[in-house]
Amino acid sequence: MSLFAAAAMLLMGVPAIDPGNGGARTGSRLDPDQRPIANADTSKADATMYRFVECALARHNKRVRGMLDARSEDIYEDARHGLDDVQRCNFDAYVAEDANSINFTADRGTTRGFVAEALLKQDKKRVAALAPLAIQHVYLRDWYGMTGRAQAVDEMSVCVADVDPQGIATLLRTDIGSSEQKAAIGALMPAVGQCLSKTVRLKTNALGLRTSLAEALYHRAYDAPPTPVQEAR
Repeated sequence: MSLFAAAAMLLMGVPAIDPGNGGARTGSRLDPDQRPIANADTSKADATMYRFVECALARHNKRVRGMLDARSEDIYEDARHGLDDVQRCNFDAYVAEDANSINFTADRGTTRGFVAEALLKQDKKRVAALAPLAIQHVYLRDWYGMTGRAQAVDEMSVCVADVDPQGIATLLRTDIGSSEQKAAIGALMPAVGQCLSKTVRLKTNALGLRTSLAEALYHRAYDAPPTPVQEAR
């Protein structure tokens, strides 16, 4: 997967994303007296990243949402800069009180999935109204090339979003990395197995599955094409 770096320096009055290196600039930053900056607890890194995305959406909703709606790299890059200027976010639940900076990275697929999850949580009625659809022979979407994931993963996720949308909704109500998340993923495995091509072996971790399913459900909710009823494959 192509990497979308999101190296965030969340300091008072300092923009959150350091762009560069094809998406973000990696490296370190020191206080004026050259003391090392404290990092976020790595066990909470994924939840911290998600909280960051939520905060970005609260301030630049339309622009950040454009990351999912973009169908070209130029438009995507412009939308991604909605993550650059995020200030006054509350990270007390994720970061030690004496930390003055948070550093984390995420690939493009993860970041997009977090954006999708946060947007879906803003519109719970729309998500709750999604009913199962008949499985299709082919799942083609014009946004696959933007995700950085293997297309087979996106195709499988779109299929699951069709056949078990509320299973994904249940997954997204769980805390990232929790036992409840594990149980929700387990409950989705029949749909995943049904949707996964017989020629493809799924290689992804729990977070990768969560974020790919979240993006698929976002597109199902907001821009999925009409789906004709066909015989089950």
